[in-house]
Amino acid sequence: MVIIKKRFLFSVPPLLLLLLWCAFVPPPAAEGSDNASKWSFSATSYVWASGLVGTVGVRGHKARIDMSFSDILDNMDVGAMAAFQGHKGKQFFFFNGLYLDQSDTEPLSSGISATVNVTMTRLEAGWGLRVLKRESSSLYLFAGARYWDLKNGLAIRSGSGPIREFHENESWLDPIVGFSWAIQLSPRLSLTTMADVGGFGVGSDFSWGALADLSWALSDRTSFQLGYRYLSVDYEKNGFIMDAYNDGFFIGFTWRL
Repeated sequence: MVIIKKRFLFSVPPLLLLLLWCAFVPPPAAEGSDNASKWSFSATSYVWASGLVGTVGVRGHKARIDMSFSDILDNMDVGAMAAFQGHKGKQFFFFNGLYLDQSDTEPLSSGISATVNVTMTRLEAGWGLRVLKRESSSLYLFAGARYWDLKNGLAIRSGSGPIREFHENESWLDPIVGFSWAIQLSPRLSLTTMADVGGFGVGSDFSWGALADLSWALSDRTSFQLGYRYLSVDYEKNGFIMDAYNDGFFIGFTWRL
C-alpha cells in the first residue's frame, strides 16, 4: 500500500467564483417572501478549505491518504460548493452541489514517486418539513438523494516518466435522511447545524455528513457564513475503493432572491 501524506490542490470552478462575486451584490427585493403562503428562495456560494483522509483504491491497488487538520490550515487547500433552497410555511427544499479536485505526490524511494488524484463531484437534493418551532429555534427533518461521481488515479513514476498508471471512474446514487436545527442568537446572528446519513448499501455502503454554520445578516437580502463541514463516504465495488472523509472550515455568502 502506498502512503500519501502532505497537501492537496484544488481549482475553484469559474462558475462558483462568479457566484461568490455576485454574493456581494444585493438582489432585487422579493415581494411577499415572508408570506407563509408563498415560496421564498435563497442561493448560497461557499469556498471550503478541505483536506482528505482515508483509503482510495483502483483495480485492487490501494493508497492511504492522510492530511491532518493543521495541514489544512497551513496550506489552505480549498474546495467549493453552491446551494439553492426554498421555503414555504413548514415546507422547504434544497439543492447542493460540491466539487473537489485533490492530488499529491510523495517519493517512495530514490527516483521513484507516487501520485494520487481524487476528483469528486457530489449533487444532492431533498425535501423536508419543520417539525418543531420554539421562540428562537426550529427543527426540520428531510429526505432526499445524493449523487456521487468519483475518479481515482494512482501513478507510479520515475525520473524518466510513468512506470504504471491506474485510473477509474465510479458513479452512484445514495438515498439520504437528515435533520437541520436553526437557532436565532440575535437579530442579525444565527446558528444552523445539519447532519445526514445515506447509502445503506443501495449505492455506497454508508455515507454521512455534518456542518455547523454561523450566519451574520449584512442586510435584509444578504448574509455572511462561517462554519465547519465534514463529509465521509465508504464505497467499494470491483476494486474501486473510496473510504475517506473531507473536513475543514468554509466561508460563504447567501442572498435572498
